[in-house]
Amino acid sequence: MTDSHSTAPQIEGVEIDLGTDEVDYEWPTNPETLSALEHWRDLKVGVLIHWGIYSHIGQAGSWSLHREHLGDFTDPPADWEGTDAEYHDWYNNQMRAFSGPDYDAAEWAAACAGSGAKYMIFTAKHHDGFAMYDTRYSSFKSTSEGSGLKRDVMRETFDAFREENLEVGVYFSKADWNHPGYWDRAEPISDRFHNYDIAERPRQWGSFVDYTHAQIEELLTHYGKVNVLWLDAGWVREPAEPIDMPSLAANALTAQPDLLIVDRTVHGPYELYRTPEQVIPPQPISSPWESCIPMTDHWCSIVRDEAARPLADILRELAAVVTRGGNYLIGVGPDATGHLSRPVAQRLAELGEWLDANGKAVYGSRAEDVALSSDVLSWAATRRAEVVYAFGIAGTGEHTPEVELHFPREFTSARLMDGTVLPIRSADADNVVLVPPGNAPVIIVALERTEKEPTT
Repeated sequence: MTDSHSTAPQIEGVEIDLGTDEVDYEWPTNPETLSALEHWRDLKVGVLIHWGIYSHIGQAGSWSLHREHLGDFTDPPADWEGTDAEYHDWYNNQMRAFSGPDYDAAEWAAACAGSGAKYMIFTAKHHDGFAMYDTRYSSFKSTSEGSGLKRDVMRETFDAFREENLEVGVYFSKADWNHPGYWDRAEPISDRFHNYDIAERPRQWGSFVDYTHAQIEELLTHYGKVNVLWLDAGWVREPAEPIDMPSLAANALTAQPDLLIVDRTVHGPYELYRTPEQVIPPQPISSPWESCIPMTDHWCSIVRDEAARPLADILRELAAVVTRGGNYLIGVGPDATGHLSRPVAQRLAELGEWLDANGKAVYGSRAEDVALSSDVLSWAATRRAEVVYAFGIAGTGEHTPEVELHFPREFTSARLMDGTVLPIRSADADNVVLVPPGNAPVIIVALERTEKEPTT
């Protein structure tokens, strides 16, 4: 993942090219995979948890290890003085002090379950190569005697989230800046990519590929049911950085036959759903996709009790995502100590309250193309079974005003999510209801086709 301080995505009129288009999407043909994919699309809301050494040093990712300037998040701490090699050593040595005494997986699981999320993706390993689980192939891990954590964080987290009935997924970076087969520390390091000629040293690269396959195999064979393998570092791909994805995917599916493999930004048969980061596509997309957006200004909390973004913005994003056919993945994460930010906990609870009242329009839904209009609010829809849910979205503010909603005459029943029936009248070619003011920036009207004639 990258880090950005521009976390509020533009909702309307965005022209982007993030692989969310349907032209190059390859639908799977395996029935088990298709079933798992449709089930995942029904879940709609998930959480993405970042936590690692970078959290301990007050950063939201391990990007400071390379010198490719992508933004402030790629810079070492402001007070750092020394060479790049010394910084890398200093960074790795922070695993000794990174102890996370306040991390309570059960607390995190309860808070995320209370948000209405149905699945969770956890950072097993970010680009720095530090494993937050008990890998057998490296001592650079949370369970190492040299680590301040001395615990299998991922196992604790998976167990706690499963206890709250959330499905779990593995975030795994295909790059590994600690492995000598990826970054040769004897060579200059300038960017995120491998730093030697693979053609001249195939054995060295092969050692990295074998290591990657072995780590993924243990994640899928030692940690119970895993629903999603969320592979980051999309630049690790053929032809420049081949890791034999066909073999990796085949072995992964042998271990977990209904696993969803998401080889982010690479496209093709191993990216079962697209993952635009901190943006929302401007139009509905029928192929599977998920927008990942942090709840704070970073992918994890870099200060204690970091502020959460406004609930109104989060609800607008959620409405835009689901009415365009996607899933909404909320980025959260502990601070250096493992503490759950109180503002984040509050916002998760508020989101859960909204979904308790409106979840029928979200979970199990698909985007629906239906003509909806009013003088104010933007309108879009989902469908679940025979019910169409019209979402009225306020572009600004925290409430929706009273509006007249126009919709096709084929719909002869209209009600709010609390069951309030809205009287229907005819106007020209449309049916019309008067929608009362709402106390959130999104209001939903359930429309159904019935035998009852509309009142005039």
